[in-house]
Amino acid sequence: MRGRLFLINLLLLAAIGGAAMELKKLLDQTRKREEMVRSQAPKLPAAKPVAAAPPVEKTTPANYLDIAARLLLSRDRSPVVEPPPPPAPPQLPAFPLAYGVLLIGDPPTVMLSEAKGKPQKGYRPGDRVGEFRIVTVTGDSVTFEWQGKNITKRLGELADPDASKLLAAAPAPAQSAAAPAAPVAAAPAVTSLGGGSSTDKQGPGQAATASIKQCQPGDTTPDGTIVDGYRKINTATPFGFQCRWEKVQ
Repeated sequence: MRGRLFLINLLLLAAIGGAAMELKKLLDQTRKREEMVRSQAPKLPAAKPVAAAPPVEKTTPANYLDIAARLLLSRDRSPVVEPPPPPAPPQLPAFPLAYGVLLIGDPPTVMLSEAKGKPQKGYRPGDRVGEFRIVTVTGDSVTFEWQGKNITKRLGELADPDASKLLAAAPAPAQSAAAPAAPVAAAPAVTSLGGGSSTDKQGPGQAATASIKQCQPGDTTPDGTIVDGYRKINTATPFGFQCRWEKVQ
């Protein structure tokens, strides 16, 4: 019995020794194979430096002019940039309405209204009425300054149409000296300084300017008459006929 056990143990030891030798042999082969693979591995070339990417160009409309010119489906497009049209010249505003000239004082005063329905005011040279500046005022015309230009208008051109209708219905003035004078009513009597009564003096009255004198109340002298170097002149205004004596040049 003991002999058999000894024999079995001996066989087991031999098997274990053979297995250990076989394992060692496999390990040696594995190491040799790894060394052979490492020694035969291809050598990779060194990596070349990579240049930086160029910056992206900014988009400009000029780069697309050719596309705009060849776009057949939109003929209104064009690469040619047209300049904007010049601004329209300013329109001349409406002139104020005139209602007469007061020849009292120097310079005279013209009665104007900026527009229909607005109140009337007296204006002298240098005053502004609306967009205009008054330059000169005479007995029958007014000169305005607008945008650096002088524009002269006669009082008849500036008259209010409604006032002109009323003026047309008024009685006609006395005729000039060249034509026969129409009958004129006698001048009203006034009280003199002495306490009596007499008719007003016919001829120039108080001086308004260096070359113009006012008409006296009740003056029935025909238009165009020359007295003391002054000629009588009646001018039609929206308020009626304005009387004055102008010095004969």
